Amino acid sequence: MKNLFFMAAFAIMMMISASASAQWTDLFGSGNSNQKAELSTNKAAAVKWDMTEYEFGEIPQDQPKTVEFTFTNTGDKPVFITNAEASCGCTKLEYVKAPILPGKTGKISTVFDAKEAGVFSKSVTVYLSLDAPNNVFELKFNGTVVKK
Repeated sequence: MKNLFFMAAFAIMMMISASASAQWTDLFGSGNSNQKAELSTNKAAAVKWDMTEYEFGEIPQDQPKTVEFTFTNTGDKPVFITNAEASCGCTKLEYVKAPILPGKTGKISTVFDAKEAGVFSKSVTVYLSLDAPNNVFELKFNGTVVKK
């Protein structure tokens, strides 16, 4: 009788253990080290640029020119400009470091000094708080500086 009781108790514990193990596997995977536990979310960060290239045409020497590159946050999360770098010291940059909320716009303002006469092609590399590789954007502007 005692053995029958222990066998029944053991069988019940095994059923409970198997059920708990199945639930654990459903939640966290099979324990295979190649699998990762992930939170499911439909939210994503994304942007759409109004333009990424600008042609100045001919501009007078020593008359700085400004171009603004604007983007819209088309995702469901705020986006930050984490860094922006001009290709040379002849271009100054301004941008807001505050988050750009979903549906709102952000911008990078560039001022080209136009001191050197001749054809130019410049770029600005912008880093956003998006998932790589979609977090780096190259903005370009070019034209010709003509002597006064």
